[in-house]
Amino acid sequence: MTVLVLVILLVLALVVAGVGLFAFALARSSKKTMVQNAVIPGVAVAVPAEWGGSHDPEARLHRRIRDAVAALDATIGMTGVDQIDVRARLMVSAQQLDERLVAIWSLPRQARQAPLAEVESGVAALESEAAAVASSSDDALGGYVSPPAMPPVRDITDPAPDQRRRSSGTAE
Repeated sequence: MTVLVLVILLVLALVVAGVGLFAFALARSSKKTMVQNAVIPGVAVAVPAEWGGSHDPEARLHRRIRDAVAALDATIGMTGVDQIDVRARLMVSAQQLDERLVAIWSLPRQARQAPLAEVESGVAALESEAAAVASSSDDALGGYVSPPAMPPVRDITDPAPDQRRRSSGTAE
């Protein structure tokens, strides 16, 4: 009887430990996802972690900026050097817009409407310019990066190996 009670307690302890580990992993994963959603690669702006899954206007505008920058990043290497200045200007604009969003977020709710409207028009302009740059880089190379041209390779194979063997006296 005591063995049965010990086995039941052991199974119960294992189930509780498994549920605890699952809850810990789930909480850690959702926190990591929220932080990843709040970060824009290449743009160093400390945005609130709450923006990761929020439906606030500031958070939605931030995600639109993130997506525009991601569209630019997706076409790196498919463009020429003539677009470096345009890309750099767009990255600086994205950073400035994001900094303005963080500043607006700290304002009282009643004072946010006018600045948000200005930032929203800036985000729309950023999106359209980023789309134009991304599509022009696709058009320049047909959507693919072409490999460099290879020089012709000389044929170094012996045209008549049987004749060479016969002349050297090693014929079969």
